[in-house]
Amino acid sequence: MIVTCLIPLTLFLVAAVITTGTDRRTLDGIPAPLAAIIGMGCLIWFLAVCPWPIELCLVMVVMVLGKAYLQDILRLG
Repeated sequence: MIVTCLIPLTLFLVAAVITTGTDRRTLDGIPAPLAAIIGMGCLIWFLAVCPWPIELCLVMVVMVLGKAYLQDILRLG
């Protein structure tokens, strides 16, 4: 079960590195959109096969980081 979770997570991380490290102004930028599409597919695959406690932890991490990040942006005073 761990292997079925690690494969899509690893592919997602590799695709994220390729997407962020590719120059978009030249023909070398062609792999960036492909890597982004593959990365999103692998992220969906990862969320589909990982156990629910891991999904719950990921949701909590996103909520905490989102609140901390949005706190500075949405401060009106």
